Amino acid sequence: MSKPEKNIPEIKPHTDEDLDSLFLETNDELLNGSTDEQAALWFTRQYSQRMTPQQRQAFKMWIENDVNRQVYQDIAGIWRQCDALPRPTITTVEKKKRSPWRPMIHTTATLCLLTVLYLPYSHLPALLMDNMTLATSDLPKEMTLADGSKVYLNRNTQVRVAYVQEERRLWLDKGQAYFKVKSNPYRPFYVHADTRLIKVVGTEFEVSRYDNNQINVAVHEGIVEVKATPKSSPAYLYAGSQATSKLASDSFVISSVNIDSVGSWRFGQLHFFERPLNEVITKLKPYLDINIQISSPEIAKMKVSGIANINDAKDFITAIPLILPVNVVFTDKNNALIINK
Repeated sequence: MSKPEKNIPEIKPHTDEDLDSLFLETNDELLNGSTDEQAALWFTRQYSQRMTPQQRQAFKMWIENDVNRQVYQDIAGIWRQCDALPRPTITTVEKKKRSPWRPMIHTTATLCLLTVLYLPYSHLPALLMDNMTLATSDLPKEMTLADGSKVYLNRNTQVRVAYVQEERRLWLDKGQAYFKVKSNPYRPFYVHADTRLIKVVGTEFEVSRYDNNQINVAVHEGIVEVKATPKSSPAYLYAGSQATSKLASDSFVISSVNIDSVGSWRFGQLHFFERPLNEVITKLKPYLDINIQISSPEIAKMKVSGIANINDAKDFITAIPLILPVNVVFTDKNNALIINK
């Protein structure tokens, strides 16, 4: 007699949509738990980059509490310590016997290499992009790096790339770049601007290096760690925050920023919301063929809101008297002075 068949429940594999739903919705009850549980949940959400706009706003309010911020930074410190643990060594694979097809494979590889060398600069294979220098002059450029991260270079910008197995390092020599970093907690992503250092795992942020040695870091998504020097204490930026260091080795000053303004130059615009006039002039300078001076510190502190077209930045300057009690006086065709009305 055959045994009766048992009813075995069907097991369906989890999909990415299932995980997203679980991550975005069912963990909210942890926000009613201890501060440690709340900090762990927010830290996980920030690093995974799966936060909704409502959650970003909730996190911004939560992190303003001094106790919450300290617990959150403690968790970030533990993460960095774990990240610094040594990786296991990779065992050497025994060399295989020479294949009779090897000459044909080499010939095919050579033909492929010759083919890709005729591709546009942005389509070079990842193998060639582990160590390289990226530069722009009059036009911005978008590049995809070897790990899948993307970097957007503004006009007159230079970035050097040096990827190794354990980490990803870039140097912003001049200009402005927006980074969309492919998440990899075991291979941190660093951006150097002289002695100042920016570290991330996976996020979207902008780094600007101005002619006066000022560095500005603004975050669109995720978490960014900034240091005035490699040995300085770190400061942390979250979506909607920025840090400014006026001179090399100067500590970073953190403030809020409109998320829409971060990297907006990629779309041909600069967004300003209640920003000091001197900051607006600094950000417009790369797009101007004239020199702008502000006559007094009081005028420099006046707040400006608006959207500037980077292809017509001079028009934005001439329109400033429409929104502020000032006049723009052209002393000659290459110089202008902003004075009180």
